[in-house]
Formats: sequence, C-alpha cells, structure tokens
Amino acid sequence: MTNVKFESKEYPGTFAFDRIFDWQTTQQQVFDYAAGAVIEDVMRGYNGTIFAYGQTGSGKTHTMMGDMESDEWKGLTPRLVETIFSTIFNAPSNLEFTVKVSYMEVYMEKIRDLLNPVNDNLPIHEDKKKGVYVKGLLEVFVGSVEEVYDVMRRGQGARIVASTNMNAESSRSHSIFMMQISLKNLVDGSSRTGKLYLVDLAGSEKVGKTGAAGQTLEEAKMINRSLSALGMVINALTDGKSSHVPYRDSKLTRILQESLGGNSRTTLIINCSPSSFNETETISTLRFGMRAKTIKNKAKINAELSPAELKNLLKKAKHDISQLQVYISSLENEAKIWRAGSSVPKSDWVPALNVSGLIGESATASPSASNGNLPAAASASALPPHIKELIDGGRSSTPQPPISQDERDAFLQRENELGDQLAEAQAALRSVQAKVDVLTEELNFLKGRGGESGEENKTLQGTLAELRVELEKVAFENKESTITIESLKDANGELLKEVETLKKQVVDAQASAQAATPVEDTAASKTSAEEKEWRKREKMEQMMAEFDPSGFMTDKEKQIRETMIKLAHMKENLQPPSTPEEIASQHVALIEAKTQLAQQDQTIDELGHKINSIQDEANTFKKKKEEQEKKIAALEAEYQELLDKTIRDEEVQGGPQLSKTIQDIKSRLEAQFNSKRETQLKEILELKEILAKRENELGLLQVNFSAAQKSNEELKSSLSAIKDSANPTNEVSQKDEELEKMRKTMAQQLGEFDAMKKKLMRDLQNRCEKVVELEISLDETRDQYNNILRNSNSRAQQQKMAFLERNLEQLTNVQKQLVEQNSTLKKEFSVAERKMAARNERIQNLESLLHDTQTKLELQNQKFEAQLASMREKLQEARSGNPQASSWLYSSRIAKPLRGGGANPTAGEDEDVASEDNDAFNKRQSWYVSLLKK
Repeated sequence: MTNVKFESKEYPGTFAFDRIFDWQTTQQQVFDYAAGAVIEDVMRGYNGTIFAYGQTGSGKTHTMMGDMESDEWKGLTPRLVETIFSTIFNAPSNLEFTVKVSYMEVYMEKIRDLLNPVNDNLPIHEDKKKGVYVKGLLEVFVGSVEEVYDVMRRGQGARIVASTNMNAESSRSHSIFMMQISLKNLVDGSSRTGKLYLVDLAGSEKVGKTGAAGQTLEEAKMINRSLSALGMVINALTDGKSSHVPYRDSKLTRILQESLGGNSRTTLIINCSPSSFNETETISTLRFGMRAKTIKNKAKINAELSPAELKNLLKKAKHDISQLQVYISSLENEAKIWRAGSSVPKSDWVPALNVSGLIGESATASPSASNGNLPAAASASALPPHIKELIDGGRSSTPQPPISQDERDAFLQRENELGDQLAEAQAALRSVQAKVDVLTEELNFLKGRGGESGEENKTLQGTLAELRVELEKVAFENKESTITIESLKDANGELLKEVETLKKQVVDAQASAQAATPVEDTAASKTSAEEKEWRKREKMEQMMAEFDPSGFMTDKEKQIRETMIKLAHMKENLQPPSTPEEIASQHVALIEAKTQLAQQDQTIDELGHKINSIQDEANTFKKKKEEQEKKIAALEAEYQELLDKTIRDEEVQGGPQLSKTIQDIKSRLEAQFNSKRETQLKEILELKEILAKRENELGLLQVNFSAAQKSNEELKSSLSAIKDSANPTNEVSQKDEELEKMRKTMAQQLGEFDAMKKKLMRDLQNRCEKVVELEISLDETRDQYNNILRNSNSRAQQQKMAFLERNLEQLTNVQKQLVEQNSTLKKEFSVAERKMAARNERIQNLESLLHDTQTKLELQNQKFEAQLASMREKLQEARSGNPQASSWLYSSRIAKPLRGGGANPTAGEDEDVASEDNDAFNKRQSWYVSLLKK
C-alpha cells in the first residue's frame, strides 16, 4: 500500500508514499523495508540517515528504539546494530572494521553529549575533511552488540523526558545516534568510511492538548521552533526558487545538513496518529512527508586510495615522466636545428608521441612545431590531479638516516628530566589532594552540623506552628465558652425573675384565698367590719402621712414667728446705740435676722418643691385611675364574653328551664352590676371635681408663694437698710415705718398661708377618705360578685366552668410554653449567631493560614527543585569523576578493530600480506585485552 486517503471536511486529499505501514505491521517488517538498503549503502562507504518525524505521542521513539530486550518489539536502531555486526562477522577475513558510536541530544537549542553529560553545550564545526561535525563529542569504540547496547542504555538514561497529557514519557529533545563504520582492505590497503545517523525527533506539540506549563512549556517552545526550522529547510530545498537554504537557523538542521540535500542516503519515517482528535497535526505531518520526499541528495562513497594503489600510480607516473623527458629532449634538439635555419630530413623528424596506455592514440602527426607541441599539452592535460601534485612537489622516497648517539643521549636526558618533573607534579598533586580531602571532611562536618541545625529548626518551626494552631483553637473554644456562659447567665436571670414572679403570685394567691373565705357567722361579720375599719384607718394614715407637711413646716413657722417678734421688738426699741455693747448686740441681732432670712428662703424653696411633688403625685394618681378604668373595662369585656359563651353552651345542653334560670341570674347580676357601676361613676365624677378644685387651690397657692417671695425680697432690702442705719441718723422714723409695713405684710401672708394650708389639708383628707371607701367598696363588690357566681351556678355549670378553667389553664400553659420556646429559640438563635460569627472568624483565620502555608510550600517546592537540580548536576559530576566512569571513558577511546571471518584468505602475495596484517591485528587485540584485564 502506497497511498493514504485522508477523509476530512477541511483537509480532504490523497497522499502517496513509498510504503505505508498499518497497525498490524511488525517491527521486523518495518526494518526489512526501511533499513535494509541503508545498511548495504553504509557498508559500501555511503553516509546514511534514518529519522522519524511526527507529533508527540505518535510512536517515534517506539519505532526507532522500542524495547531492546524484546526480540519482537525492538526498534530500528537495535536491529540495525545487530545487522551491522552480523555483516561484519560474515565479511571476508581480509577486511578489517572499526566501529565508533556517539550519542547526543539537542535540548533547548543546546547540544548535549549523552555519553558524557557534563558537556551540555557543544559547538558545531565544519571542515573539508569531516564536513559538519560536533566538536568535543565523545566517540566510543565498540566491538560487539552488547557494547553498543550498553552505550545506548547510558545515553537513554541521560535523556530528558517529561509527562504530558498526551504522553507519559514525552521526549523533550531531539536525539541523534551516530555510527561510523571504517572498512580497510588488508590486501590492497584501500579503505572506506560510512556514517549512519539514527535520529529520533521530538514530537511537535500543541500546548492546548498537552497541557504543558512551566519548564515543560519552554521545552515545547524550543521543540516547535527547531521543527519549524526543519520545515523551512525542506521548503527551501523543494520549491526550486530559494537560493539560500537556512541550515543555520537551528542546530538540528545544522547537524543534519549532509542528510538534507547533501552527501547522504536518507530514509524518512513519518508517524501519524489515526485519531480524529489529532486531525490537524496528522495532515501537517503528511504534508511534511510529501515535501521531504522530493528532496534530491547527492551521495558518494567516502573512499581513500590504498598504499599499493598509490605506489602503482607513482610508478606509472615516473615511467610516463621519463618517456616525456626523452621526447621533450628530442623535440628540443629538432627545434634548435630548425631555429638555426637548417633543415631536418623528413626521415629524422621526431615522430608524434604514441605511448600506449599514457595518452592514447594521436589524431595525426604534423611536421610543424605547433603540431609537435599539441601532444605534449594533451599529455599534460590528461594527467590525473594527484599525479600533477606529485610531479610538482614530490620527491624521491629515500629512507630516513639512523639517529645518532648524541641525539639519543639528549632524548634520554630530556626524558629523565620530564620524568622528574612528572614525579614532582604527582607529589604536589598528592599533597593538594590531601588538603582537599581534609577540607572536604571539614566541609562535610559543617554540612552535617548545618543539617542537624536545620532539622532542629524545622522541628521547632513545626512545634511552633502546632502550638499556634492549638492556641487559636483554644481561643476559639474560649469564645464559644464565653458565649455559652453569657447565655446561661441570661437564662439564670430570667429564671430568677420567674421565681420572684411566682413568689408574688403565691403571696397574692394566699391573700386572695384569705379574702375569699365566706362569712359563716355574725362574729365573723363583726371581725370583717373591724378589719374593714382597720384597713380604712391604715390607708388613711398612709395617705395623710404622704401629704401632711406638718412634720417639716412647724419648725420653720416657729422660726418665722420668732423673726417677726424680734423685728417688732427692734421696732419698739429702735434707738441709736450708745455703748459698744449695744452696738455689738445689735450687730449680732442683725446677723441672726439675716440667718433666719436665709432659712426662710430655704423654707420657701422647699415649699415650692413640695408643691411640685404634690402636682406630680396628682398627675400620677390620675394616670393610675385611667389605667385602672381601662383594666376594669377590659376585664368586664372578657368576663362578659366568657359568660356569654358559657351561657350559650349551657342553653344548648340544658334546655329551656336552665336557660330561664340563667336569664334571671343574668338580669339580677346585670342590675346589681349596673347599680354598682353607676355609684362608682358618680364617685369618680365627684373625685374629678375635687381634683379640679385642688388644682385651683394649688394655683392660688402658687400665686401666694410668689407674693411671699416678693415680700421676702422686700424684707431683705429692709434688713440691709436696718444694717445701714446702725449709726445715729435722722432716718429712724422712716425705717420704723418700713419695718412695720414688713411685719404686717408677713403676718398677713402667714395667716393666709395657714388658712390655705388648713383648707387644703381638710380637702385632701376628705378626698383620701372617699378614695379609700371606694377601693374598699370595689373589693367588696368583686368578692360579692364572685360569691354570687359561685352560689348561682349549678353543679353542672361548676363542672363546665371547671372544665373551661382547665382548658383555659391548659391553653395558658401552652401559650406560656410557646412563649418560652420562642424566647428560648431566640436566645439560642442569638447564641448560634455569635458562635457562627466566631466560627466564621476562625474559618477566615484558617484560610489565611492555609494561604500562607501554601505559599511557603510552593517556595519550599521551588527551593527543593533547585536543590534537586543541583544534586543532579553534582551526581553527574560525580559520575563523570567516578573512576569506573572515567575508566569507561578512557577505554571507549581505544580502537577495537574487528576482522571479518566469513571468507578464506587469498593465495600468494595477498595471503602473505593478509597473514602479516592478521598477526599485527592479533598483537593489537591481545594488547587491548590485556589493557582491559588490567
């Protein structure tokens, strides 16, 4: 099958190739078709290249390498190696082979030696002999398939791979495995050299599919860049228009310059994915293969002339030269004769040059000088270039003279001096190595201590982090405990309030039980009457004690009266003082009067405050009265509703007689209740009138109070005038008159105040008596009403009432429970909200700690990756510095010639030469084996 049809809406078409391998094709079939001819060409001295191209995950590495341990799944490279060594071992015995291998990768546009990974940035050079080559690349001589496999395993272990979404072990570089096979014919000395390049290209990647990120993404960029450069080179080679091929755009194309349009026979294997998911990449790979198929290479055999061939050519050239010299001398002699003006007989003319095997037959012989020169020119132009070089700069191969004794002694002396210098250098190297060992031990000790300190630091940091977490946990639990304690305190306070309420209810129940006890006999009625009078007196005393101002007005009135008497006495005895004692006494009297005046001011202020308090109490009583009226109205409405409901139920169940009885009781109760209510309303109206009168009296009292304040101020001014009249003057009569006026005014005001006070107290006492009587009568009416209800109801009604009371009590209890549950749920909700807020805060703290921890972990991972990379580098350096690795590197540089063993040696001279060469090979081989044994 050579054609493949691509069925797609966007990229339909058919592609033609030399051979198409399907899924059932084995590795052996691919090798037989793709690599068999390449091996023959390489063994004949041509350069060969096999490389695999395709997207990532399409099977390039499997095609090129496969599983080297499996006979069925091994790839092209192991099969090529086995076939090459099988061909070598089956070759004639007069052929000697030397096989060198090298392994490199192009990673991130840097050439890395996989057999010596220390060299990770090798340069590319070019010269006439080698062509394009990598300078410093390790070339390992191998002598068997196992040695090649060992080299390949070393290189594969050093390759850089990574995991992507499309390939678990994706190659991150282009690998190039090169085998150089040198063939030498021991009979004729000819040699040929063939190079085989086995290239495993990294797959082209689409980041959206592979999911590459970080370093893997950078590697993918470099891979796609180098593959793009490869595509540009192929385009330039196939379009026929480009005068410049951009080999130098990438190191991959620079290394494969001879394989792409140069001295090589190249086989391209393209690996395609059959999945529709990779449709775009597959069509791109097929187009790449179609373009690359049109490249025309110019391969030639890399052969060198053998010494025998060179000797034959030299011998033939010397013979031709001697003949030409004789011919030239003859021509020169004839030319001299002709130039001298003489003539040469035709029989003596120099015949045309006709040397068989040198020039070939001459066309015609001409007697002219020009015809004589043509054969010489023709012979000169017919000589090969290498013979011309030998003629121009060659000289006889004389043996070299033997070395003299003096030179031998000088060489020996120089050798001894160099040996001494080498010994001194080795001694210095040993001392430096000892110092390095000591410093290395100290460094390791310090590193160990640093590691221990680091471990202790990490342990302490871990403990500190755990303690911080525990501290935050304890703080969070403390917050929750505080919230719980506060909620318990609130619940305890509410329970205490409920206990106090229950205590009050118990006391009230006891009092109501005592008040509800029925009157059984006349003695009990007398006792209740006495109790009623006692309660009336007690309430009256309480009310009058609250409103009687005599307890604090009597002393003040006495002081005012004494002040008035003193002022009257001062008026009667008002004469200018004549002695110092009188002046002093009058001064003292004035001071006392001033003091009493101040006390009077204070008394007036207190009276004002008392009036204000009386007004406030009156307003309070008014509000209480209104509240009681509202409560009574509400209770009456509730009672009326309950009574109507009960009566309706009884009427439905009891019949007409019961309904008639209930109607009679209801009418009597309503009449009694209406009479009581009318009486209470009248009393309330009377109390309202009394309160209005008291308010008017309070207004008059305030007016009198303001007048008293005014007279007080006048008294102050008169006192100041009396004080000014301490010296005898003519104003005594005027001051007498003022004092008299003040005394009369104060006496009049005091009388009015006493009358007003007495009248107010009488009215207040009457009002209090009426209020007490009304309260007592209201209590009696309630008791009578309850008793009438109890006595008027029948047994069935009592049962109904008890049932209704129980239902009401149950409903009340249910309501209380619901209220308690509601309050409990509200409290729990508030507590839960607070706990939720604390937990949210805790979660935020933990999230911030988690973010910090993740950041630290990322930094630690980066640091660990850097340390791991440095450790890998150190490990590679250690491996490169390892004696075993060093010995392998040194032994790999030793040539391992291989003799073909599939044909008999030739007879005669060739057999002798072959036997001599075989002896030499055996000597070299024994030396190599002895070196390996050492």
